Amino acid sequence: MRQSRILFCLLGDQSKASSRVRGYWMAEEQEKLGMRCSIVAGDNRSALLRSLAKLPAHDIIYFQKNCSKWHVRLMAIANALGKKTLYDLDDVPSRINSPITLQNASKMMTLSSAVIVGSQALLDYSREYQPNSFFLPTSIKLENYVPIEKVEFRGSVCLGWIGNGAHYANDLIEILSDPLKIIGSQQRVRLKIVGACGNKQLYEAFSDIPGVETVFVDQICWSDPVAVQNHLAEFDIGLYPVFDNEFNRHKCGFKALEYMAMQIPVITSPVGGNKDIVAEGIDGYHANDKNEWVGALEKLITDPEQRKKFGQAGRRKIKTQYSISESARKLAGIIDALVEAKNSDNVFE
Repeated sequence: MRQSRILFCLLGDQSKASSRVRGYWMAEEQEKLGMRCSIVAGDNRSALLRSLAKLPAHDIIYFQKNCSKWHVRLMAIANALGKKTLYDLDDVPSRINSPITLQNASKMMTLSSAVIVGSQALLDYSREYQPNSFFLPTSIKLENYVPIEKVEFRGSVCLGWIGNGAHYANDLIEILSDPLKIIGSQQRVRLKIVGACGNKQLYEAFSDIPGVETVFVDQICWSDPVAVQNHLAEFDIGLYPVFDNEFNRHKCGFKALEYMAMQIPVITSPVGGNKDIVAEGIDGYHANDKNEWVGALEKLITDPEQRKKFGQAGRRKIKTQYSISESARKLAGIIDALVEAKNSDNVFE
């Protein structure tokens, strides 16, 4: 394995989930494999200039989700200097992005030596622009997710959700409100929403459901693995409701991976990466409508042994299929092939 020099041009700092997971964590693992890595975070003018200055000293330029016209130009300059360029995506450019941004993303894929994506749907999407596209699942840094053994009884079962509540308020409200009203009429449960972002709609929808005690956590230090782990440790069941739309069909299912790494059973909408990550009846349940959400919740709330069984199966899956160390080895293999190739046109075929 070659000791390549990799420049990671990341969309954000460690508070941004995609940059933390597919950038910082990946760079750490590449260092362990003998690569030499540098990181420039952000998409402002200063970050672009720092990236430009660092191009000559690196063999591989790894662009993580950058979609500006300046990054298109930066990639073109890198190519002109004879560098190999990777473009990494863990979802399609944001649902609110302009056609110009989508056009820039397609240019980044076309210009790159290879595209790395986090879901099968993204693989189909990227291959329209770049035949050298590879599936590299969003992965978990296992040492940041240490399961805590649940005591046999510690009060009401805790249903948990973690993420960006500002982006997913409508998904949560429209999918979970009615099932929780039914569950709350049968028994008392806790609902913990981590990352509520002070969203007024979330507070109004979930504050006064009879039988459901709701705890809102607006923000945490997302870059602090202990903070994330401590909040997840309270969950008995991890919830992952998402609409079946074009944007979500390309998502990589990171919440499901976090729940499973913490040995938490999952109930999810079978959309995007979720349907591949969560195995129905083995480490979680798929729920397509209100009745299926109610049925899945009832099964797991009333059966602690089933929760434990699903949780253990999920943790095993993360170890064998979604660990960051394994994904880093796969990326290193792609990088080695790129560096050794004489040209970047379909070098992997």
